[in-house]
Formats: sequence, C-alpha cells, structure tokens
Amino acid sequence: MTKRQVLEIFFSTPHVLTPDGVRTRLPGYQRRCSVYSYLLRLSRQGLLLRTRFGNRIAYRLTPRGVARLLYLRQKESSQ
Repeated sequence: MTKRQVLEIFFSTPHVLTPDGVRTRLPGYQRRCSVYSYLLRLSRQGLLLRTRFGNRIAYRLTPRGVARLLYLRQKESSQ
C-alpha cells in the first residue's frame, strides 16, 4: 500500500469511502487495522478529509491530496 495507490483510489471515486471500501480496492491482502491507521495518517497530513457516513468513518480527497497525487504522478513519470 503506497500513498499514490491510496490517493488514486480516492481520485477515481467521486464520493466518500470508508476504510473497508478502500481496503477492497487495494491490491493484495491488507490488514484492516493498517488501512485504518494509514488513512488517519493521510488525514492528519491534510491529504484526506475525515468525515462521518452514517455511523461510520469515511474519507474523501482534499485539494491538497489532489496536488500531492499530481506531484507523485509527475515524479514517477520523470524517472
């Protein structure tokens, strides 16, 4: 699970996602607690906005997250 993989998932989805929704879109097996922790870390960095979806935690991409994703794409393409 990389930052770019997670941000790409949010970029391609126009609505909020729960951590379990993100987990199902990640390649390979990812521990549930790892996904929850990683999404919380990205929200503390300002890349994701943490919100509520019913009684569940959900996240969506912020403008700062979009900018970081574009930077990561550019960095990878220049290598």
